[in-house]
Amino acid sequence: MQLFLGPYQVGNSLYPLALDLFIPTIFFFFFGSAYRVGRYLMTYKKPFVAVPIASQEVVRGKISSIERVKSLVDTFSNSSKVGLKRKPVTTTAGLLMHLGLVVMIFLLAQHMVFWAYYLPPYRVLFPLAIPESSTDGLLSLTMSTFPRTPTPYPFVHDIWGPLTVILNGQYISFLLLVLLGIYLGHKFHAFADGLSLRAGDWWFFLLLYVDIVLGLLATSHIPNNVVWYDNLLGGHILLAEIIIATLPFTRGFHMFEFYLGKIREWYFMLYRRGEK
Repeated sequence: MQLFLGPYQVGNSLYPLALDLFIPTIFFFFFGSAYRVGRYLMTYKKPFVAVPIASQEVVRGKISSIERVKSLVDTFSNSSKVGLKRKPVTTTAGLLMHLGLVVMIFLLAQHMVFWAYYLPPYRVLFPLAIPESSTDGLLSLTMSTFPRTPTPYPFVHDIWGPLTVILNGQYISFLLLVLLGIYLGHKFHAFADGLSLRAGDWWFFLLLYVDIVLGLLATSHIPNNVVWYDNLLGGHILLAEIIIATLPFTRGFHMFEFYLGKIREWYFMLYRRGEK
């Protein structure tokens, strides 16, 4: 099959096509992100309460560096504190899901090799890599007990130690599937109660769920066939690229707008009293 980037036997393997689409995916992501951030900055509205300039200067003069850092931490944690009180189950699931995604995307050994291919300085984080499965984690531990025997997993046992038996891609994938199931179940329940949901709310989480399943099947070699492996791995990467390219226009982009909004909130509340 002839595509615009070159000839690909799509029916036999999606893997080379997925690799060649990575750079265009990053371009679309940054283009969409620039649009979203620009729109946010131009349309951001903050209520203003008049405060005498002299009073503001006095207040600013009494703020220490420690208080600034404490205020920044409080600003970011306030929403989680409120969420844990009002919706403890979904908030806890959401926090664990975000943590699991960060670890999976940026610290899974296979993913780190992928990132380092495009960003060579990323190699400095290799000592933090987690193995693909619990079996790999166990092998890295047992083989590292013999100093003269080179281990095939040189960058997993030094930092995490025995944690690699549970801190690995396989177990984190299972955890993410459960947490995403809870989150999607909450969405279905809200929809059944008549709450209107945007398409982006469904798009991001459903694609993410399927993508995790594809990655888990590929790394587990299910089914154990080379052609199936190439297609599953290629499909996993392609689906991830679709998620990345469309992220600025879906619910998932809140992970960036949230931090941007919190930094602005902290700045206006701390340095410009009377504005929020």
